[in-house]
Amino acid sequence: MKKSIFRTVALYLLIQLCFIGILGTVNNVDFATIMAYGASSLVLHIALYLFLVGFRKEFYNISTDSTLTKINTANRITLLRISALPSIAFLLGNREIVEIRTILPIMLILVFLTDSFDGQIARRRKQITRIGQMLDSISDYSLLAVLSIVFFANQIVPRWFFYIIFFRLFLQALGMLVFIILKKPLPLSSTWGGKITIATTMVLYVLEVVRLFLPATTAPLFQVLEYVSGATIFLLSFEKAFLFFVQGKKLSKPQAAGKAI
Repeated sequence: MKKSIFRTVALYLLIQLCFIGILGTVNNVDFATIMAYGASSLVLHIALYLFLVGFRKEFYNISTDSTLTKINTANRITLLRISALPSIAFLLGNREIVEIRTILPIMLILVFLTDSFDGQIARRRKQITRIGQMLDSISDYSLLAVLSIVFFANQIVPRWFFYIIFFRLFLQALGMLVFIILKKPLPLSSTWGGKITIATTMVLYVLEVVRLFLPATTAPLFQVLEYVSGATIFLLSFEKAFLFFVQGKKLSKPQAAGKAI
């Protein structure tokens, strides 16, 4: 399994480095900038490799009740979404370049679509794995976090929207951490609220990139979209808080029963 993990991560690293290096060189991007994004990609892929090796026992196919000997197609697609994070950040950071501005929305759409493809392939080909469930959750929220930071830093989304997104991410991370400390980790399957949150944010971010091509007179329309998206995400954060509360009550019941005895 280690060989399969190494080959996959190394291949994805090579693809991302070539993408950043070639695109940056052709468009005369500062060499230091290219190196910085290349270094961040290298660090990400090293961390990804260590994570996968550390959790290699989770490469277990739930659908067929068997252990994998190599990374399957569904997991490769999910890993590609994580692998592309530095490249997306590079595109956003250099969006003023005409060629990059054209590539950016296409890249975002393709990356967002993989969020649907990996799940469909896993179900149809019976490739549902424990590691796949972990990676799917990690990729979704890491993608939102990275994009939100870059969008905010480049003043593509307003400050208040950035705060709402990180309120949701903080709530998610805090809840998971508490239950991990209690040694009662929550199921990794996405909730309907989580799926709507991710879909809403992804659609808005693609539209915000498209906005770069449009005249300033369209600004009021995008402000409405931002308010609607922000309100939706904020309200759905309470769904996550409610689920944590319900899970906490379930865990406290056996303890209460034990004390009564």
